[in-house]
Amino acid sequence: MRSAEEILKEAGIPARRVEVPGSQEEVASLVALARKDRMRILPLGGGTSIGLAPVPEEGVDLVLDMRGLNTIRELDPGNLNMVVDAGKTIEEINRELAQVGRGFMLPLDPPRCHEVTLGGCYAANSSGPLRHLYGTMRDLALGVKGVNSEGKEVGFGGVTVKNVSGYDLTKFLVGSAGSLAIVTSVALRILPIPDASAMCEISFQRGSDVQGFLRELRGSVLLPSALVATWKTGDEALKVVIGLEGHPKAVERQGREILDMAKRHGGEGQKTEGREAMERGLRSSVDPKRLTSQTMGLKVGVAIAKGLELMLSIEDLAAKGQVEASFSLLAGNGIGFVYATDSSTSVLEEMAKKVREIASEKGGHVVPLFGPRQILLSWGPRMDARLGRKTLKPIKQLWDPEGLLLPLGL
Repeated sequence: MRSAEEILKEAGIPARRVEVPGSQEEVASLVALARKDRMRILPLGGGTSIGLAPVPEEGVDLVLDMRGLNTIRELDPGNLNMVVDAGKTIEEINRELAQVGRGFMLPLDPPRCHEVTLGGCYAANSSGPLRHLYGTMRDLALGVKGVNSEGKEVGFGGVTVKNVSGYDLTKFLVGSAGSLAIVTSVALRILPIPDASAMCEISFQRGSDVQGFLRELRGSVLLPSALVATWKTGDEALKVVIGLEGHPKAVERQGREILDMAKRHGGEGQKTEGREAMERGLRSSVDPKRLTSQTMGLKVGVAIAKGLELMLSIEDLAAKGQVEASFSLLAGNGIGFVYATDSSTSVLEEMAKKVREIASEKGGHVVPLFGPRQILLSWGPRMDARLGRKTLKPIKQLWDPEGLLLPLGL
């Protein structure tokens, strides 16, 4: 696990002071002290989506390394819910849940889930292949606790499903990237681990009808848990990874029908049994193939039908610029991840600019996850300017009038 200092150094973010609070009370105390001195605060998890919020060029005064809060506070398998500290990683949560009773899971698997903390996942609205069946953090979060910019402890929702009257602030704060409050714990839905799991791994040579396969699978009655297309610049084939879960007979039948469907579209593959193999395959399908201080991570969103077309256009762009890149498309919802590595930051910056132009032409949107500081500083708005001005900016002024927390991505 990287230290807070290592994460900040890689991101090029100057910080005067780093603290590792061990409780919500300590977070509140540190924020209250920072407020007196008008210190800018950065809550930090694993640093895997540090580019989603624009950090001031001059850096921050106080970094709160939230990984000191890493306990499962409440666990109620009978009612399928739990409360977990914000600093616990997604991988750690699932490892512990798998040992409870017959085995449970939190169906979140964002890229680099061994580093992603729950609070960071909540703040960045991160998700991975399993969102195809189980949804995102907005679907799994039942309640949230945290600390506001005044150093006061706040909480919304709870462990029961019907826990809100009025506006659902638990859902509203998902994706707020530490700009409105510092998340200290989250109440979540959990699920039993299915009886059977398997993974289909299918290779499509360039020129084969992978788009037709994805379209037919999405329109079929089959219900995979995950559907990911993944490849690197220069690969002769695209790989499609499909996760299957449920009753053993249903998993067997779906696997057989998916492989037959793939053959009709020019694909060749195999099915591997077992949950460990499925989890390993899904994780490797979305994690960066290479990760250095000169790697830029982008998250792309577009209409489902245009997902593969957009990602292939971005690959062409990378190939023309001789940029080493890997691509992962969550083919059931149009979310894509682009990881590009080049020794020249200016080359990556120019690529990011062109990726945004291509995505915009296709009705999509791009945000930076991480990368060289120069790229993050020059990115500009992370969201639609009209939404920011008319809706979020007034809320930000109410919640954080002194601007102690991270700015909105306006």
